[in-house]
Amino acid sequence: MQNAKNGYILAGTEAFTRGELDNVALAENAVCLEQTAGRYVLYGCYTSPVIAFPPFTELAMSWNAETPQGTVVEAQARVLVDGAWSGWMSFGKWSPYLSRASACQPPAAPAYLQGDTVHIPQGRAIQAQLRIYLYTDDERQSPSVRLLAASVRPAEWTQEPAAPYGRLLRLPAYSQQVRDPALRQGMSAAAALASLVNRWGQDALPEELAHAMFDHGGPGCHNHAFAAALAGAYGYEAYLAYLDPAAVWNHVKLGESVALEVHYAATPEDAQATGLPLLPGAFANGENQLMALRGFELAGDTAFALVNDSLAPSDREAEHRYKADDLWKAYSGRALLVRGRHKGQGAGSPGRRHAALRPLPQVGAYMFQAEGGEDQPLPAEFAGTIACAVQDGTAHATTAHKHFCYVQAAADGGVHLPPELLGESKKITVYAIWPSGCTLVGEVNTSG
Repeated sequence: MQNAKNGYILAGTEAFTRGELDNVALAENAVCLEQTAGRYVLYGCYTSPVIAFPPFTELAMSWNAETPQGTVVEAQARVLVDGAWSGWMSFGKWSPYLSRASACQPPAAPAYLQGDTVHIPQGRAIQAQLRIYLYTDDERQSPSVRLLAASVRPAEWTQEPAAPYGRLLRLPAYSQQVRDPALRQGMSAAAALASLVNRWGQDALPEELAHAMFDHGGPGCHNHAFAAALAGAYGYEAYLAYLDPAAVWNHVKLGESVALEVHYAATPEDAQATGLPLLPGAFANGENQLMALRGFELAGDTAFALVNDSLAPSDREAEHRYKADDLWKAYSGRALLVRGRHKGQGAGSPGRRHAALRPLPQVGAYMFQAEGGEDQPLPAEFAGTIACAVQDGTAHATTAHKHFCYVQAAADGGVHLPPELLGESKKITVYAIWPSGCTLVGEVNTSG
């Protein structure tokens, strides 16, 4: 159990024993459902001890869990405001294989939840309590919870400035503006998360992450609690934290992956106040963006923050630097942290499966096939992403750095390559990404 002044992380068997277990048990540093006669019970709950914090006005909760298909978890929190407990607030049922939806409650005292954040509109909260429900539809398998975390924004927050020296982390950079047009407008969190996990060799496409973390309750890809949960599903330790600049620097100094919530300038007046560029027209919505942090460098007496800015027009241009002082002005105070993958974890996460592509009578049209040769048509209302990449002989740092063309699912259930990829001999890889983040991958050789 780790307990910072305004943050709390519960992980490991010893830490979990301090909470209340109802129809759940501890196994291999995680909470899972109890078993009876070799079968798991259908639901259970773990409740943390009461956590004391300095007076606060916001709370972010995070969880890391493995949820094989047929299982889900549901994280909840409550806060003590002016001597009275709020009701339990649900962050939504979570699994990549679920149509996830968070709550967006109207402002109300003593506390209300909007997406990934608990707000205290009046007074101050001084304590919090966390709990998480585990559910299964299959008595042979159970979800497992490895981490619960809470972090709060103190009401009186004296932020310590950073005094960094040069430190560079090798994080791949991605632009959301070259991704799937149906997703790109709100993909900063998915692009940043791809940077954070691909650094450790995950090789995920931003679209795979965007679909698997998508919040159908309204925020779309802006639910950063779901981003942390998805990283946890892949086996990483990931959580949200309110950090001052000095704490951000300490995490970078330790080599940890960090993405910062920043507020881009939406008007010339904002730009003058923050030093950050104006949002491109399509993105000028005033929403926070998540920006992967690659480190810091010093030039004379000036410190620069090295970032992956997903609003850049290309992957190459996404590697950018801002004056650190300007970045701190735009920083919301909240960050997503991802640590390296734990061995043996993440087996139930969305993955890729290779399949054959059978040519159809129409030129440039193909049908996915299973190993036994059975056709696997895409659903007529396919809500995922179909991406096509030409193998051009270039060695790319990650799969996501390839140039992709995007097409819609065809009425016949097949994949119809875009005209620009036809007309000469090419080797093309096709990715069909489901809303769960699971992906079918096939290759075709076109003839000129």
